[in-house]
Amino acid sequence: MPSAKRTKIREDVLQELYSFHLVEKGRKAMIPKTWEEMNPEKFFALEYLAENRLIRFQSEGTHYMAKITAQGIAALKKKKQAATISAAVS
Repeated sequence: MPSAKRTKIREDVLQELYSFHLVEKGRKAMIPKTWEEMNPEKFFALEYLAENRLIRFQSEGTHYMAKITAQGIAALKKKKQAATISAAVS
């Protein structure tokens, strides 16, 4: 898969976890282990985000638990700020 698509999937997953964090007041998101087979690209995105410390991602029984970190939140805010500045300059 082209790296631009992978980057977009990673950004989307990070945004989903941030939205979950806000709605669920900081709780961890529960992700079924079947995601590995059903949606491998999203699963790879979770692993990538965890390796880069943007989320915490761990196995617990029949599920994975994922939670955005402070670094992940900061990365999202920085990206949004850069997009806003870029739009204002254009």
